[in-house]
Amino acid sequence: MSSITIIVPGEPASKARPRFSRTAKGVRTYTPTKTLKYEELVRYHALAERQKQGIKQVSKQMQLRIKAYFSIPKSYSKKRKEMCLAGDERPTKKPDSDNIAKIVLDGLNPKMKVDHRLHKAVCVHEGLYQDDRQVIDLRVEKWYSDEPRVEITATWDDK
Repeated sequence: MSSITIIVPGEPASKARPRFSRTAKGVRTYTPTKTLKYEELVRYHALAERQKQGIKQVSKQMQLRIKAYFSIPKSYSKKRKEMCLAGDERPTKKPDSDNIAKIVLDGLNPKMKVDHRLHKAVCVHEGLYQDDRQVIDLRVEKWYSDEPRVEITATWDDK
């Protein structure tokens, strides 16, 4: 079994819905900039950790564990903050676990761009894996911490 742990610093984000705009040629669909930037951040940290450990792009099925650590609201009392740090109180606020998973899974995918001359998608930046359909087991947890971040642990068979 091989594994890698990727830490993405900062407040966890969620996958936003696609947006639509009207143009002279019809309707254009696009992903909001905030979502694209967070996916790039996930991809950057995944690639950096992969290179540090000398791991090639994974082509096997894998398990992912995502732990999203949120900052504790400033309005919480000292006692409530201690409960949050001890894990007795967990975040039930937005973003939802499924939207956290979506943005992380998409961020771990390679970044593709359509080459109109070749009429096909070309890889611009490698991800952790070739496609998120390789993830066969997924678990998302939400916690409080003094250091907001997302910890992603991927495990796969070497065989």
